[in-house]
Amino acid sequence: MLMVYVVIAFAAGLAELFTGTFYLAAVALAALFTAIVGLMLPDTVLHWVFLGFCLVLLPAGMWVRHRLGAKAKGLSDFDLGQEVDIISGPDNHQRYSVHYRGSEWLAIVDDGPPPALGDRAVIIAKTDNLLHLGVLPRQNSGKEPPCPPSLSS
Repeated sequence: MLMVYVVIAFAAGLAELFTGTFYLAAVALAALFTAIVGLMLPDTVLHWVFLGFCLVLLPAGMWVRHRLGAKAKGLSDFDLGQEVDIISGPDNHQRYSVHYRGSEWLAIVDDGPPPALGDRAVIIAKTDNLLHLGVLPRQNSGKEPPCPPSLSS
């Protein structure tokens, strides 16, 4: 009878790796604890022991999942604040194509003047696959060219 609970623990633990819900982890722990307790108790009460462990560990698993989910919502989007290059646009819907992370993304300008091709912008928000941009001020193109190398060395 102990092997039944070891198999349940293994199967539920393996299934938990694919789902990530913590519910099956609670069932796997309950089955494992039941198998350990089964070394000292008769087989006739193991079903009740398993049920008791499940009744304790399932709410604990729900609480852990809720706590981890609340922490995950507080994580910021790593794309925010990153710079992109304007490569084309605007189209009929005032969307631009930008180069970001090695591919083209659609974007709209939420802050700043309309950009020209080659301008840089910063991602200030993201809606699904649409980037919301703030245009960076243009670099001063009237800079003096660098000094040519001197002939006297």
